[in-house]
Amino acid sequence: MRFIIRWARRGQCPSRGQRLRRLDQLLKQASKAGYYRRRQLQLPAEGPLTDDLVLRTLQSLPRVELDDFLGNPVEFFNWHHAPRPLRPLDCPLGAIGRTALLADGFEESESLRTFTCLSLEELEDYEPDSIAGPVWRLKNLAELALAGRLRLDSLRGALLVFTGLKHGCLKTPDRDLLWRAFQVPVFEQFRGFSQELLAWECEAHDGLHIHSENAVFELPRDGELVLTALACEEYSLLRVGTELTGRLCSVPCGCGNPAQRLIDVKPLRAPALAMAMTAGLSASSAR
Repeated sequence: MRFIIRWARRGQCPSRGQRLRRLDQLLKQASKAGYYRRRQLQLPAEGPLTDDLVLRTLQSLPRVELDDFLGNPVEFFNWHHAPRPLRPLDCPLGAIGRTALLADGFEESESLRTFTCLSLEELEDYEPDSIAGPVWRLKNLAELALAGRLRLDSLRGALLVFTGLKHGCLKTPDRDLLWRAFQVPVFEQFRGFSQELLAWECEAHDGLHIHSENAVFELPRDGELVLTALACEEYSLLRVGTELTGRLCSVPCGCGNPAQRLIDVKPLRAPALAMAMTAGLSASSAR
């Protein structure tokens, strides 16, 4: 199968922004991945010159089923990527105080400490104002708190709940559980396989603002959200089905942010999301 896309000459367009440069790099990266080479799927040599052509470009490319990625992530692995740098913890909400982070891959600071091998005593002694981590880990903490095995009286800030293909979904009963256990606001952050921020929840709690420099979401007629991860250097995730459903909203949020939002994100098939939690380890262990 061959896809042919023709663009205007570069001299006819202004300089390209971060989003377009990242799409350029992703196309080059994907063209070297085993998945595309073995199927002789020729990708464009470069991306579009303007943002309004990004969706048209992507929709001309083949869609990848999530099972194809989860079943063999090595086929999508970028063997030439630079070591993943430690990321700052993105928090569009501003300062949230002393934060306990239940995931690796982030920079620590005076107000941010990582607890990957979680000790309840250490967590209590740290006296965090806020906690950030994958939804499943926060749910475990909530159950321990409700059972009287964990006490975090210091919590006054927020819970930053990581969701996405690697971490799973945040459902309404999960929010209720977290509120009953900790009684602080919950803010969802949809993250990628390299912990990059793809979409986030603001104080209006009306969907997730899409980080357009890091991700492109599509919603085809079959209702399954399709993701292109622009900021993931480890995997070539180009139009990957997510097995999630939801809505894309372009109406400005009540907070004033005009970015497109993901609304009512729900799983179509739960087992795939559970499998995704271990997919990130497969390619790395093959190195």
